[in-house]
Amino acid sequence: MMDSGRRPSVKALDESKRLPLLVRWRLRREQRRRRTGVLVFAEIREPLRSLTYKAGIVSLWENGDELCSRSRDAKMPKFVELPPGLHQFEFKVIRVRAEKSTSFQRAVDLKEGEILVALCDPVQSNVFYRRSPDMDTWVVGVLSP
Repeated sequence: MMDSGRRPSVKALDESKRLPLLVRWRLRREQRRRRTGVLVFAEIREPLRSLTYKAGIVSLWENGDELCSRSRDAKMPKFVELPPGLHQFEFKVIRVRAEKSTSFQRAVDLKEGEILVALCDPVQSNVFYRRSPDMDTWVVGVLSP
């Protein structure tokens, strides 16, 4: 993917704000198992039967390898187990038209039992309810057990 200069909005995870129900459930499950890794969730509001081809795919990459992706076909939170240590992640929202795609990179040092939570609210063009944001919005943070 070519870097077009478009940057998403990236915010730090605020522990005082409530996470979506599915994310809280999956996070508790993985913390009980004392796993280390990444939990990715995309708030995709486009229905499966939508007629648009513009839907984005939210994905997480490390060293050129795709760890996981979320699309309108797979909306549930995805957990990927990783070894503790320093990880160089690239967070992407990929669209059919490359100039509409966005990405950013972040280095994260995960300790044993920590989980990086990445929530994405991508721009969605054909949504009739709850207005879509003007730019791809990520909320990223590490949660300790």
